[in-house]
Amino acid sequence: MSGAFRSRRSSHAVRVRYADTDQAAVVHHAAYLAFLEAARIEHFRTHGFDYAAFEAATRTGLPVVELRVRYRSPARFDDALEVETSTAAVTRFSMWIEGTVRRGHVVLVESKVRLACVDMGTERPSRLPRELLDACLEPGWEL
Repeated sequence: MSGAFRSRRSSHAVRVRYADTDQAAVVHHAAYLAFLEAARIEHFRTHGFDYAAFEAATRTGLPVVELRVRYRSPARFDDALEVETSTAAVTRFSMWIEGTVRRGHVVLVESKVRLACVDMGTERPSRLPRELLDACLEPGWEL
């Protein structure tokens, strides 16, 4: 990433459903990915970027192209969780979004997700839209 920026942050509440757990009564590892994705979309919305409208208007998407997850501690059915979201790095065509899942002050999961901006018709890279960057980064950012 070139340039400098400060990331906007947001927090999204999640209540663990019974369907999110496995036979050991803990949250299945894949359920955290759904929590992180929901928090990411809400992060965009909270800061003024309507992802659904963006996709519909531009036929451009932000698919996950890389994912790093560290599971630290389990969550269980009916736990109240918070997912914190922020932007870690940005290039012209992709961005890294960090997500941290907590139960109170206990960190359960840490993640980094790389989203690439892609034309859905041609599957070729596209520039990240300024509106998305304005939503994710504090004013005064530069690439």
